[in-house]
Amino acid sequence: MNETSKKKPGLLRRLGSALSKRLVPRVPDEVSCCEFDCRRAECVGGDWERCTLRLDYAERLRERRIEDEDQGTVQK
Repeated sequence: MNETSKKKPGLLRRLGSALSKRLVPRVPDEVSCCEFDCRRAECVGGDWERCTLRLDYAERLRERRIEDEDQGTVQK
């Protein structure tokens, strides 16, 4: 490991990070697959309701939340 990786981030990097946290909204889990994994710029007609990528992701989210509830590790 080199010495630069051990140092704290510089002032500009910290300012940029703080600003981006305030300016860029958090993407809700329910639509994160649409935002980051889908190549389409926009869904038209009934595409969103029938989208297998989104429906599969929603099912995985439900399963994970059920597992978290069973284990008592639910985050609110």
